[in-house]
Amino acid sequence: MILEIGTDEHRVSVEITEAAGVRKVFVDGSEVPYDWARLPHGHYSLILGGHVYDFMIDFSDDRCSVVGRNDSYTLRVADSRHSIQRREVEEGQVGLQRLTADMPGKVVRVLVKNGESVAYEQGLLVLEAMKMQNEIRAPKSGIVREVGVTPGMTVKSGGFLLSLE
Repeated sequence: MILEIGTDEHRVSVEITEAAGVRKVFVDGSEVPYDWARLPHGHYSLILGGHVYDFMIDFSDDRCSVVGRNDSYTLRVADSRHSIQRREVEEGQVGLQRLTADMPGKVVRVLVKNGESVAYEQGLLVLEAMKMQNEIRAPKSGIVREVGVTPGMTVKSGGFLLSLE
C-alpha cells in the first residue's frame, strides 16, 4: 500500500509492505524501523528513530488530525487505490463489480444484505486489518448481489467480500 501524506507545503510517500508476516514501512524510499501501540481512548504511542511519540488521531475524509503533547497537525492522506476507484466511478463504471480485500483481515461487521440498494460511498462492511478497523465503502451506487462474508470470518488478500451491480 502506498500513501501520500503531508501538508500543503510538504508531502512524503509512505509505502507499507508485508511479507511472511513481517511488516515494513518505507518513507520516501528509505526503510524506517518503528514500533507502535494503540492505547485507550483513541491514543497511540509510536517509537520512531529512538524517540517516543504519544498522540491522538482523528480521520475525516482525506484529512487526518494528529494531536501530540506540544503540537497538532492536519495532514492530507492520499491512497492511490482510493483515487483509482473514484476515477472509475466518475467515468461511469457499469455492470457487476466484485469487491475483494486489499489485505488480509477479519470481518467485524457486515452492514448490507443481498438485494439491498446502496449509494456511492455508503459503508458496506467493516474489516479489521493491521490492528485497525477499516470501513469498506461502495465504489458506486447499485444493488448488492452477493455477500460472501460473515462477521468473524477471516479473509486473505484478494479474498471475495461482495458483489455490487
